[in-house]
Amino acid sequence: DVLSAQFIDAARKVATVFRAGAITVPLSSDSQAIAKVATDPVPAWRAENGAVAEGDATFAQVTFTPRSLAVLVKCSRELLQDSLNMESLLPQVMAAAMAVELDRVALFGTGTAPQPRGVVNFSGVQEIEHDDDLASYGPLIAARTLIKTANHAGVSAYIMSPRDEGTLAGLTATDGQPLLLPPAIASVPMLASTSVPTNEGTGTNESTIVTGDFSKLLIGIRHEIQIQVLQELFAGNGQVGFIAHLRADVAATHENAFAKITGIVPAA
Repeated sequence: DVLSAQFIDAARKVATVFRAGAITVPLSSDSQAIAKVATDPVPAWRAENGAVAEGDATFAQVTFTPRSLAVLVKCSRELLQDSLNMESLLPQVMAAAMAVELDRVALFGTGTAPQPRGVVNFSGVQEIEHDDDLASYGPLIAARTLIKTANHAGVSAYIMSPRDEGTLAGLTATDGQPLLLPPAIASVPMLASTSVPTNEGTGTNESTIVTGDFSKLLIGIRHEIQIQVLQELFAGNGQVGFIAHLRADVAATHENAFAKITGIVPAA
């Protein structure tokens, strides 16, 4: 329980999807479904005593299939015996590393087993093909417009690489002063994450900004993090092994509540 609490704390601190508003869903089985809206109902005005028109809402299932995430760490018996803080440090380090990878896969997971599918690979995710450097806030506004056009309230965060966050932070107006954010997105967090790659595209220098209403992103947790101590397996080398393991999956109630801005290159 203490370790699970450490993992949750680490996830909240380092996983940008949780800081952006993603929801944790406890899973009670190895295949669990929740409902999602495929198309919204359409209300219609009616005359007195007139029949109520059918709204034609359609629903679909989101099935969580928990995938296994694990890591093995070995350290010498001498280090364990002689270090005052190793017993507390190791679980913290392993929990933080697992949280970082869960964050990465929630955004960029391929969906090819054994990896969950992340936001950028959702079939319904919207896209702005920027294919240029970030010279203005225009692409961010365009992505927000796509999401609002799909009848969502707006965006709760923009998640990007530290490179792109630095580019946006350094934009200047014609008078050389910092370029002010448009009021529409001035209060939206700009979250930098090293989980966002900057080596995409044919030039291996492209990146992606992910945005949306992250309250629509669900992180299903089937098995919270546990660490197994391997006392005997590496005893021949005077080592003790530690395996950290959890099971999780990623889904969305509305995939079109998200957009990706692709093809971002560094400023010339």
